[in-house]
Amino acid sequence: MEAETVSGIKSENTRNTFHTFGASEGLLCLNSEQTRTQCEDYKVMFTCTGQFCSECRTRWFDHDDPTGNGDYEVLSDLLSIYPREICPRPIAIEVQTISGEPSSNTSDTFLNYDVTFGFACINEKQKSKQCEDYQVVLTCPSDFCQGCRTRWFDLDNPTGKGDYETLLQLQMLYPSQVCTQPVAIEAMTLSGVPAHKTGDVFQVYDATHGFACVNDEQPGGKRCQDYKVRFTCPLTFCTA
Repeated sequence: MEAETVSGIKSENTRNTFHTFGASEGLLCLNSEQTRTQCEDYKVMFTCTGQFCSECRTRWFDHDDPTGNGDYEVLSDLLSIYPREICPRPIAIEVQTISGEPSSNTSDTFLNYDVTFGFACINEKQKSKQCEDYQVVLTCPSDFCQGCRTRWFDLDNPTGKGDYETLLQLQMLYPSQVCTQPVAIEAMTLSGVPAHKTGDVFQVYDATHGFACVNDEQPGGKRCQDYKVRFTCPLTFCTA
């Protein structure tokens, strides 16, 4: 475990005395145990080993919007909607706003933020504002990602109603290159910007149906970007 103040001063360079400091317990600094000043505001970083460092990560999911009670990106809901794209027992979760701001950089208070439950931000718990709109990405055990990726496909252009890269159309045009039941989908612009960083709103973005961005649904009257997609297919498809 490493610790430093939020301003970047290493813990060993401060004048604080720590009640606990270690990888097994974390950091605890008590104002009552300080001789000269109160505790600094600290942040900590942990180094993990083994399976936790898996590079098997899902795409970003934005299932809910904070227009009701808050923003809920709950694991059980995501598993129900995207059963083939999320492992039943993720080993890590990461949260950011749909504009790409890490959750730690916002001023929101979270009701839940853990890999067992998922994420929940309640509007009434915030100070004079509602929750931001968040998205989550999950890390799965490495064997969940075993399979093969297709090449990138750019079937449609956003010059009409939007950009449609649907699984059904791609299977009809490229039956030998796209499996019938992909386990994951990835989308990015032709210039290489990941879909979750563009700010576009997607009507469909899942491994069951493919991808669809509708021009009329974009904020500010802008048009969809031009996207390409690729799929991750089961090992049986890779070796057929």
